Amino acid sequence: MGKVSIVRTDKGITPALVRALDLIGGLGAFVRPRDVIMLKPNINGTEGLTSLELVGSLIVLLKDMGAKKIFIAESTFGNEKMTDMFFAKSGYADLASRHGISLMNLNRSQVVEVPVKKPHIMKTLKIAREVFAADRIINIPVMKVHYAAGITLALKNLKGLLVLGEKRHFHEAGLDKAIVDLNNTLRPDLNIVDATRCMERMGPRGGDPVDLDLIIAGAASAEVDYVGSRIMEHTLDDVKHLKLFIKDNGIDLSRIETVGEAVDAVKYPFRKATLSATVPPGCTVHESDACSSCMNALFLSFEIMGKDIPPKMHFFLGTRTGRIPADSGCRIAFGNCCHEKGRSYDVVVKGCPPYPFDLKEKLTQQL
Repeated sequence: MGKVSIVRTDKGITPALVRALDLIGGLGAFVRPRDVIMLKPNINGTEGLTSLELVGSLIVLLKDMGAKKIFIAESTFGNEKMTDMFFAKSGYADLASRHGISLMNLNRSQVVEVPVKKPHIMKTLKIAREVFAADRIINIPVMKVHYAAGITLALKNLKGLLVLGEKRHFHEAGLDKAIVDLNNTLRPDLNIVDATRCMERMGPRGGDPVDLDLIIAGAASAEVDYVGSRIMEHTLDDVKHLKLFIKDNGIDLSRIETVGEAVDAVKYPFRKATLSATVPPGCTVHESDACSSCMNALFLSFEIMGKDIPPKMHFFLGTRTGRIPADSGCRIAFGNCCHEKGRSYDVVVKGCPPYPFDLKEKLTQQL
């Protein structure tokens, strides 16, 4: 097993980054001069983004090493135009321009269909072509809770290498198992977690900021995520994709060596993904055994729709939803557990959990 470093940024981002890398063997242990290097930050929106300063510092270090080419790559939710908008509003377009490197919108990419290694739920993956043009991939996620995945760190951040509808497909098929399939098939060479300004209560957007002022680094995504989950005070039962990946790959957690700061010295109890949003007026939620992922996805869907939700809506979640009312309201099955029961609904929103933008799309189409 490898080392995972934990470093405070109180003396500056660049010194902290250098120390975090030196503690696990130095940048030269992961990249070589003349490499083509892809940087994969988190730019999925305009909040909760990987620090521009951290990515800029890493670019300078890689140039000093003699990297042949460096490019930043990301595909956000929505389409390619939305990704362009996020690049501009986040400051990443300016960052790439200042450093003279490419910023690649993977929602415009050609698709390479790749067979999954040790598949759980996905037989193939639709991955952006640029991923395979890189000699090295450096994964730079942000430490956040996540409404559907428990937390989002290194393993979850690779989802940004998928093209357009493949992200939604992950939700339809089963998000946790699909994340494991992706990471069993494609592994970055280095993971650097931005735990400077983090997010709790909700994610990947809409949560509350937490300033931990840390950088976490390591070669193995699952080892980095396990250390990160301990810092966030989340258990493996809270992070199903991490637990499954660890089991899949026979990872001995007792052999993970943390260097730099001790976990107990920096840990912080991140509030889990629960929304304060209430059910819209005139709507009723029917559930008795729905999982937190579907519940949080539904409430996030309410938040996305805002005032556009019509009254007299009945939402059904889980396997034991009770009697379906016979009134004139619209009956909506939300999640695979519910719609697979074979009942009659007016609207079916599939997914495990559903993609939170799908509710608005379905209601727009069918009502």
